[in-house]
Amino acid sequence: MPGRVRFVCLLHSHQPVGNFDHVIEEAYNLSYMPYVEVFEKHPKIPLTHHVSGCLLEWLEQHHPEYLDRLSGHVQGANGFKKWEMIGGGFYEPIMPLLPSRDRIGQIKRMQNFIEKRFGAKPQSFWLAERVWEPALLKDLADADVKYLTLDDSHFRAAGLDDKELTGGFIAEDQGRILTAYPASEKLRYMIPYSPVEEVMDYLRSLVPAGGESVACYTDDGEKFGVWPNSFKHVFTNRWLEQFLTALDAAQEEGWLVCSTLQEAYDEIDAAGRVCIPENSYREMTEWALPAKKLALYEHSMNAIKTDPELMQNESINTVLPMVKGGNWRSFKIKYGEGARMYAKMMEVSEKVETLPANSAIREQAQTHLYRGQCNCPYWHGVFGGMYLPHLRSAVYSELIKADKLADEVRAQSSLRRDERDFDFDGETEYKLSNDRLALYLHPRRGGHLYEFDLRDASFNAGDTFSRRFEAYHLKVATAFVGQNDGSSLHDRVVAKEAGLEKLLHYDSYLRESLVDHVSLYPLTTTSLLSGQPPSDLGFRVGRYEARPVNLSRGDEKALAVDLIRRGRFNGAVIQVAKRVTLGSDSSFTVDYVLEHYGGPDLSGWFAVEFNWTMLAGNAHDRYFFHEKSDNVGKLETEADFGELRFAGMKDEWMNVMLTLRTSAPAQYLVAPVKTVSQSEGGFESVYQSSTMVLQWPVLLAEGKKFAVTLKQEAGRVRN
Repeated sequence: MPGRVRFVCLLHSHQPVGNFDHVIEEAYNLSYMPYVEVFEKHPKIPLTHHVSGCLLEWLEQHHPEYLDRLSGHVQGANGFKKWEMIGGGFYEPIMPLLPSRDRIGQIKRMQNFIEKRFGAKPQSFWLAERVWEPALLKDLADADVKYLTLDDSHFRAAGLDDKELTGGFIAEDQGRILTAYPASEKLRYMIPYSPVEEVMDYLRSLVPAGGESVACYTDDGEKFGVWPNSFKHVFTNRWLEQFLTALDAAQEEGWLVCSTLQEAYDEIDAAGRVCIPENSYREMTEWALPAKKLALYEHSMNAIKTDPELMQNESINTVLPMVKGGNWRSFKIKYGEGARMYAKMMEVSEKVETLPANSAIREQAQTHLYRGQCNCPYWHGVFGGMYLPHLRSAVYSELIKADKLADEVRAQSSLRRDERDFDFDGETEYKLSNDRLALYLHPRRGGHLYEFDLRDASFNAGDTFSRRFEAYHLKVATAFVGQNDGSSLHDRVVAKEAGLEKLLHYDSYLRESLVDHVSLYPLTTTSLLSGQPPSDLGFRVGRYEARPVNLSRGDEKALAVDLIRRGRFNGAVIQVAKRVTLGSDSSFTVDYVLEHYGGPDLSGWFAVEFNWTMLAGNAHDRYFFHEKSDNVGKLETEADFGELRFAGMKDEWMNVMLTLRTSAPAQYLVAPVKTVSQSEGGFESVYQSSTMVLQWPVLLAEGKKFAVTLKQEAGRVRN
């Protein structure tokens, strides 16, 4: 029998939890519906389709007729070859990020949804971002997964050559097996950018001398219509129509057959066995590297690939495909903000697991938890991901809802103080919480307040993001403003706005709250925006000693944590002590005492920095206020408000108001924190948070002290 190639086209469509309805609607109109309509013109070419649970829920609510349409194709109605709906983790989590119980729970939820909605229980699996670790295999097998696709880079990392990647491979762990199919990186870059003839020539080159090989193309559905310039190319200029027509012709010629992944699994024997190491797709492993290492890696790889002599060396070409970047888990190290989110997710997962089995409250809390595991804001690459505040906020919102539900079921006192290593750094952190607020304090890191949950609003006002060097920042100054018709999103060097290079300042500390500044000179908005304020590093980010305290305010009880650091500043021995106290209402207080213990007089400035986010810096309905005016500028305002007793932020859209009061009038400074990141459309600035600093001049002789009480209130703009 002459050889032929089995071609599997697997499109993966996904929208993050928290994405805007108008954005998803646009993707539906530009991509999801158009590519289905084109495939429908070619009934002999089945689509292997993965739609994330986040998107399935949105489609069920906004376009149920679309899911009805897909269901008909899965059933093979109207003479179509049967399409296949691929399973996965329902809310598109990074699987190694989760405890085993949540991995299996997410898989089962997707299987149940697909079986109920489309009439066929999937045996397949879409691995989000193809982040693979060998220990996943048993969990997948335990959840009745039989086969999945991984990038061909996974198989190269296992030592296989391209010519060996002819079909599925059996992988095993603890006696459990599944079949893994290599998805072609070359096809991923060719489709839909290369001429149709070139793609078909490449597919023809994969035809074996005898028997049947399997070629898998897997990619984002959004690549067909949503990615920059793609709608015109794919649909207006009919690239996809021409490609499917060419596939039909190849099937008539007999050297190619189009099928679902399930048909390939059912009908073709495995090509061999493989031990797949930890990996992801090539670009993801590169993005996981520390920024400076990534810049060096990119420079070195470019030097190798542009050297004709090196690229003709057989040894180089054999070894190069096995070279990879870092481990996906390194994103938790690269970005402290990601580590905070992961720690919150793990805390909530543990609490949800304690809820009564098969109860409505457990199912409700579990849904919020699973939604809070959506992968998009846990990493950053060519897309905004972690840099996008609305995606981080959506995940926190779900986790806060689950956390609050779990606390309500435990029926314990609403006022709690928890002491544990929340963020897995080997140090003890403190959580103060009541029905309305939750405060997370990190003694080792400056005694900072690193999470501030407004539980009634399901909002983390402390979800800030610090400015840091990224490898792509080296290209920002040379990027041009406008659109680029480059062949691939990964090759774009475009800026969405001018002057971004002026924003490339980097923070020397995480933009958290209760950041203490002891300085010889007053802070200014300029020094705050520089990221390098002239304050003592030890008091700003050093270790504070922590002591839990129980208090009574008349009939009301309150819980507190004392955070204390003693050190030397400009020859004087001084101590900064702050007592963070939470009662039963929607506020907390911080009692500060700066005390001089010895040495020359202390003449300088003491300041406390808060960093809060309201998601949008230039919206008209999000603004600062203070005792002299109800609106003193949008949240991206940079200003010295002068001496005040209170100021704050209002967000009319979320109906949230934060008011910061002081017992001793303070100079209030405000400044926006804006990052420069990359996105589908090019480099862009993103408002992350607003910094508010209160500062006082201090002149202390030995034995003297300066004391002030701050009160942070959380409320509503309107009742």
